[in-house]
Amino acid sequence: MSSLLSLFQSRAGLLRRGLRLSVLPLAATFATAGATGLDFGVSYAPAGGTLLQDGLLRIGVQDLPLAGFTVAAGLGTRGIDAAFGRSLVLPGLGVARARADAAVLYSGGVRGALSLSGTAGPVALTLDGGAWNAGLTHFDPLARWAEEAPDLRDGGAALGVSARYRLNREVVLSASGTLGGQSSVLAQAELRREALSYRFGVRAGQGVLGAAAGATYTDPDSGLNAALDLLVGPDTFGLTGHLGLDGVLGDGSSLRLFAAYEPWRTTSEVLRYGAQASLNVGAGTLDLEGYGGTRGAAGQGFGLKAKYLLPLGTPEETPAQP
Repeated sequence: MSSLLSLFQSRAGLLRRGLRLSVLPLAATFATAGATGLDFGVSYAPAGGTLLQDGLLRIGVQDLPLAGFTVAAGLGTRGIDAAFGRSLVLPGLGVARARADAAVLYSGGVRGALSLSGTAGPVALTLDGGAWNAGLTHFDPLARWAEEAPDLRDGGAALGVSARYRLNREVVLSASGTLGGQSSVLAQAELRREALSYRFGVRAGQGVLGAAAGATYTDPDSGLNAALDLLVGPDTFGLTGHLGLDGVLGDGSSLRLFAAYEPWRTTSEVLRYGAQASLNVGAGTLDLEGYGGTRGAAGQGFGLKAKYLLPLGTPEETPAQP
């Protein structure tokens, strides 16, 4: 990874030096304002271009309390990004959360998203919306292989709605839908039995119709978490799963593996898989990630990412996470 960083630095030239000169003074300002931490990241997914074209260097700030909001911001070799979030406790009702994200490429591409969610007793509702005029991989070269299938269209808009109702301690009913490049609806019932939970439902929409079933096993004592979901219909098939382990790489560490094969999707990669590891290194946390899968009609691809989060001290009062 150190050699990869060196190559990036030599190719980035003036852009890299400008990034350093402009961000470090901001980091000092954020630190005095009570930011939770700084993150430094490098990503690379070979796609036939130069190291600078296929990679990304980014430095950012996370969880900065500002005027009642929680702010995150970043400056990278491809563009800038920012997010603003706020949580409100509603006495006698529950919690309401709002988050707005925006990213701008130096080349002119823009993405924006808004998420609203809330809980009231046994009910939880979430509303998500976004619009963009540049594909997601222009902002993040590894985004195409995310565990949750992303919309990879070069431009467009999407709206998502989800609702959950806890019938009792053992039964949860849920429904979610997306309106966009490939609209669909998923309705499920979840039955919880101690360490095991089972899901049954149906998904229907553009190019997809099938029965859904899945199971999750969670053992807090060992730190093990595993899930497997299956979607089967007349012309539909999908299989997704993940395996997580806490503490396997030392105290405070985590390891997660996932894979998804969903040939019914038309706006996301059919095959996606990845490995994510997090461990304490020095005063901060090091995240190492590797992803792979299909790359449209170009066959297979892969990508690597390393990120280091450096805490800057705990502010006297930190708002709830958005």
